[in-house]
Formats: sequence, structure tokens, C-alpha cells
Amino acid sequence: MKNSVFRIDVQGLRAVAVLLVLLFHFETPMKGGYLGVDMFFVISGFVIASSTFREIDRTHAFSWQNFLRRRVRRLLPGVAVVSILVTAASILLLSPFGPQQTTSQMLVGAATYTSNFMLMSRNYFSLDPKSNPLMHFWSLAVEEQFYLVWPLAIAALLYVRHRLGRAFSAIVVWLMVLLTIYITCRLFVWFSVEGPTVNDYSWFRPLIERDISPQRFAFYSPLTRAWEFVAGVAVVLVLRNSWVSKLQALSTGVWIFGIALVLAGVRWATVVPGYEQGADTATNSSATILAVIGTAMVLLAGEFAPFVQKVLTIKPLVILGDWSYSVYLWHWPVWVLLITTFNRSWQVTVVAFALSLFLGWAQFQWIENPVRNGKRFPRANYGVFVGAFAVVAVFVYGLMSVVTPAVGQHLAGRNPDKIDLHIVEESCQSAEYVLGAAKTCVYGSESFSETVILAGDSLARSLSDGFVKAVNDQGRNAMVFSYPGCGFLIEDSVFTPTAECRAWRSDVFRFISEVVPVLLVISNLSDLYVSVPLGNYDLKGTRDAWGYELSRTLELLSQMGTSVVITQPPPLIKNDLRYDISLLHQDGAQEPRDVVIERRKQINDVEVAIAANYSSVKKVLSFDNLFCDESRCSQKFGKLFLFEDADHLSVEGSLFVSDYLKSEISNITD
Repeated sequence: MKNSVFRIDVQGLRAVAVLLVLLFHFETPMKGGYLGVDMFFVISGFVIASSTFREIDRTHAFSWQNFLRRRVRRLLPGVAVVSILVTAASILLLSPFGPQQTTSQMLVGAATYTSNFMLMSRNYFSLDPKSNPLMHFWSLAVEEQFYLVWPLAIAALLYVRHRLGRAFSAIVVWLMVLLTIYITCRLFVWFSVEGPTVNDYSWFRPLIERDISPQRFAFYSPLTRAWEFVAGVAVVLVLRNSWVSKLQALSTGVWIFGIALVLAGVRWATVVPGYEQGADTATNSSATILAVIGTAMVLLAGEFAPFVQKVLTIKPLVILGDWSYSVYLWHWPVWVLLITTFNRSWQVTVVAFALSLFLGWAQFQWIENPVRNGKRFPRANYGVFVGAFAVVAVFVYGLMSVVTPAVGQHLAGRNPDKIDLHIVEESCQSAEYVLGAAKTCVYGSESFSETVILAGDSLARSLSDGFVKAVNDQGRNAMVFSYPGCGFLIEDSVFTPTAECRAWRSDVFRFISEVVPVLLVISNLSDLYVSVPLGNYDLKGTRDAWGYELSRTLELLSQMGTSVVITQPPPLIKNDLRYDISLLHQDGAQEPRDVVIERRKQINDVEVAIAANYSSVKKVLSFDNLFCDESRCSQKFGKLFLFEDADHLSVEGSLFVSDYLKSEISNITD
């Protein structure tokens, strides 16, 4: 191996990796850009192993303290600056109903390099970007955890070399490197691809109970990521052998093949991202392996391929490679704060790129490089840096625990930590009826002689408070049957996700036939079931299939002599108020009425057309005019949060529609 201390092409490779990550996080068509993080892991293993072995060659020893000091000076200042500034900015720009709390928690995670463990119970790819501007710190935590283990591995290597000699220790090292790569890579693939199988093992059950699935463990865990770092270490070990120079003639071909593997991995992950295959799928594991092997080959061949190496040593790439760490730190909070403030657009994407590069340059120029080189805080040791950041992080976290509730009270008159449960989620305070899988509380009084039933999926749950109030105000008992994700349709409907759903429907129909309610209100989040094609249908065919299943359901209810009202979902406002409200945007995001209504118009029209065929259907209720005026739709009325997410009413929102429900039910039943 050459005695060069600095490989300029490695900086170019860093630039490629950070560009891929930016393209992915900024929601461009480059869905496989997340593999840039895997490339960074390989590069980190290569760089750390190179510097460590040079130190051992030079001094015949390894200083754990010097290693940690260099790592802390290299990594911690940038993390501290970004996390503290972003946490401060969150007070003005982010919502106190989730994002501010998450940001302050992640600040502590950043100070302790435990962000990956803090996120492990959540699917990285399904999290709303607006909810966590420090979410990308998980990868820095994994890297730092590798750096904590690395000195132990080196100490073991030196011990073996001292006791058994250089030749035998080389065999031991190679054996351990190859075993580590194989075992941890196998775990990564196994957990990622065969998650349901892993779930069945009793030893994994404690993690399942903490909502940590095998796929999430594979994504966040340093154990299942170790092979990527060690792949970089393996490259260094290969380059330290004199015989490798004999293969120099093949280096150009190896370099080109390595680049091709990286591109193939990114392309494959773009076509099949992995996380789109299921709600809990982590990554495209085969694409990840391609990217890791390709990166290792580029690092290996770059030592001996001066011609093709020039591709990665062009000045813009090298400069971006120098800034890459700071650019990575800044790009995600920049994106989150921009899309929260201005919403997504191509202009926002351009600004995000420009700001990320500018802030990355500025931080590299004035913070990262001066601190690393000892020009700033030359006498401060790593303990001072770590301790100071930990103290500041805890202080800011405590401060946010006071500031965030105050902001919540100002914006919505409520404490963000207060969780309002819908009436059906609270314990039953009166009689409870259970018939098989169907269960309901009786809301009302023994003096009431008539009953109105609400049945549906999670939409019925979110409507329950207003429904119960509306029915009770008329002197009637209310009953609510709600099964999230299971639309209330005929038992054998094709829109049946589980056998439990089928059983629940059957028992609810039995209950209706026995109780004989004065009115049945059906409330399904119909848009949920027709948003993706069903079986061999296209989207239009799927909507028609929903109409057919609704028709079969209404036919059965008609034969039972049951009068029916159908409530359609509230207008679909694209943005989630929980993430869009802030001191800067105190009313959250509002949208044009015509745009909002159009989102659910097709399936709503199908339901109206089907309902018109049955005299038993007294009315199809729409909430559009309650949440929209002639021009705009909103999720907030005064200080009331009317929605708990984009699809469901909050407790306040449910009560907000109560008078409307009362009026319509009275007109039908009186």
C-alpha cells in the first residue's frame, strides 16, 4: 500500500454519497439515494482503519485516548451546533404538538449518540418528515458506536500480535474480519427479509414488546450495520499486502465494475426501494449489498488506478467531499424547516440544496475544520467537549419542557402532552354488550326507549363523541361499533383484511338484527380502501368494487328493515395540522376548497349513486361545508383542533359536528 496519508479520490466518493442522500431526502425521483448512507459507512471503516494502521506502523502502539480525542473533535462540534440551533428554531417554526418534543428528545440522543436506539421503535421510512428535523442523526450514532468498539478490536489485535507473532495474528485478523462481515450481513438480510420468521423466536419477543420489529432492528442496529464498516476495514487489509500491487493492471476494470455495482444498487433500490414493499420493510437488502461491495471495490482500485481515479478527483467533487459531513448534518433540518414553512415545491427543493451547501461550507470553514485542527479550543480535551454538550443538551431539553406547553397553550389553548381519548376509547361507565367479536357500551339512560347505532372503521371511532352527544340530546341510546382498518360491509366482502374483521362484521349484523335500532349510521374511511388497486382491478375498477360491496351491504340491511344513514369522510386536507401549526403559522395550512373536495369526490360520488338505489338509505351526509367555506378548507376553528390527523376528527372535531348530526338524525327519525 502506498504511504499516502490522504486519498483525494475518497473525498470525491464522499461527495457522491452525500449527493445521493440529498436527492433521496429532498424527495426527488432518486428513491435509492438512501444507499449513500451505506456508502458512508464503508468509507468510514476504510478511513479509520487506514489511520489506525498507519499509527501502529509508526509507533508500534495505539492510543485509545488520542483516537477518541480526534473522533470527538471531528464529529461533536458540528452535531452540537446543528442540534442546538435547530432545537431553538423549532420553537418558532415547528408544532408544539409532537415535533418540538421529538426535537428536544433527539437533542439528548445526539449528545449521547443514542439516536438510533431512540428511533428503533419507529419505521424510518414511514415517519412524517415534519415530525423530526434531527431524524438523520441515527446514522451518526451508529458510526460513533463503531468508533467505540474499534479501539477494543485494535487492543485485541495488538495483544494477539504480541503473544503469537505477526504472521499468526494476520490469520486471526482476517478470520475475524470475514466472520464479522458474514455474520452481521447475514443478520441484516435475515431480519430485513424474513421478519415474520424472526418474530416467532422467543429471544426476539422482548424487542417486539417494545415495538421493535426485526426490520427496524436491521435498519438501526450497529450489529446489523457492522459488516458495512468492516468491509472498509477489509479493503485496507488487502491494500497492506505487497502482492496486491501485482494486480495493478486490473485496477481500472475493478474500479469501473465497482462504480457499476453502486449505480446498479441505486437503480435497483429506486425501482424497488424496499420500504415501499410493506409498512415495516426496511431497505432493499440486495441493493444495499451491491452498493457496499461496489464502494469497497472503488476504494480498493482507487489506490492503483490513476486514470479513472480522476473522475472522483475533479475539484467540485473534492470540495463537496470536504464539506460532506457538515452538509449531511444541515441538509435534513433545512428540508424539514422549509417544507414545514413553505410546503413542497421544486423551488423549495432548489433552495434546500443551496442552503445545505452554504451552511455546510460555513460550518466546515468556521467550526468543523478549526476545531479539528486545534485552532479553536486547542487545550480542551474530548471530555470537556462531551461534558459541555451533554450539560447544554440536558438544559435545553428541560427548557423545552417548559416552552413547548406554553406555545401549545398559546396556539390551541391546550397542553400538548394532554391526550384526549374518544369516548369509545374510554372505559365503559354503563352497561356493556358483547356479542362474539362485537362489543359496545350503551351510552344513554335506562329511560331511553330507542337506540341509534354507529358502525364503521376508525372513522366511526373518531366520530363517536359527536354522535353520542347528538343521539343522547334527542333522548335516545347510542351504541358504537368500531374496528380500525375494517370497513363496515357485508361479511364476505372482498375488502376484508383479516378473518377477525370478517367475524366482527358478522357479529355486528347479528347484533343489529336483535336490537332493531331506529337508525344505523355507517361511517367508513372509504378512501382508504380504494387508494390502491385491488387485486387485478385498476383504481376505477376498485372504486366500482367498493360500490358493489356497499350495494350488497345495503341490500342485506334493507331486507332486515334497517333505516340507514351514510356519513362520508371529512374533507381530506393534505397537510397534517399537528405538524403544520406553529408560532409562524398559527392557523396551520389551509387549502382551496375545490382542490380539497376533489380528492375524495370520485369515491364519494360512487357511494351517493349506490345509496340512491335503496329507499332504506335516508341520507348520505357530507361534512364538507362544516370545514370549508366558499373558498378555503381548514382543520382548525379558533383554537380548536378539529382533526387529529389528515383523515380523522379529533374529540373537538367530533363534537363540532354534533349539532349537524343531531339535526339530520332528528329530521329522519322524528
